[in-house]
Amino acid sequence: MDDPGDRVYRKTDRGMGEVKSRSGGLSARSRTALILVNGVDSLAALRAKIGPDADALVEALAAQGHVEPAAPPARRVTDSPVPQPPPVDIAVEPVTPREAEMSADEVRDRLAPLRREAIARLAPHYGPDAVVVAGPLLQAATVEDYAKALEALESKVSVNLGRKQAIKLLSGLKPD
Repeated sequence: MDDPGDRVYRKTDRGMGEVKSRSGGLSARSRTALILVNGVDSLAALRAKIGPDADALVEALAAQGHVEPAAPPARRVTDSPVPQPPPVDIAVEPVTPREAEMSADEVRDRLAPLRREAIARLAPHYGPDAVVVAGPLLQAATVEDYAKALEALESKVSVNLGRKQAIKLLSGLKPD
């Protein structure tokens, strides 16, 4: 019989949206549980992090469509008693995203106006420390790093200005 503690849950698209927008009106405990569901930790591991009510919280999140059971992990070849056939070598052409095709200079040129605008928007609130506050944004070497730094900056700014003001202040600074 399947032990419920062995089950692994992952966030659905709706759950990911809830983490970002906080629009579903979840309680603090439910939101914490939603954040901790990661598609890797079992329900038993979540109990250790959340507490004894983890089962009920995760079940409620599943009923609301925020989480779902993750597919069971595939058995490793070494766990299988049946010998596996050798892997077939198939030539696959790698797919490179647009950013990988961009040189460092192109990335820098693409992000430079956004970085300047970020500093200009932060300066009235942080004065000369705007450069320090936006440090990770200024040091980002890739578009992906810049986007992550912008998310972190939004969280940092929301502490001082509030979430809505931070979103408004930093809107339009995401790279295309």
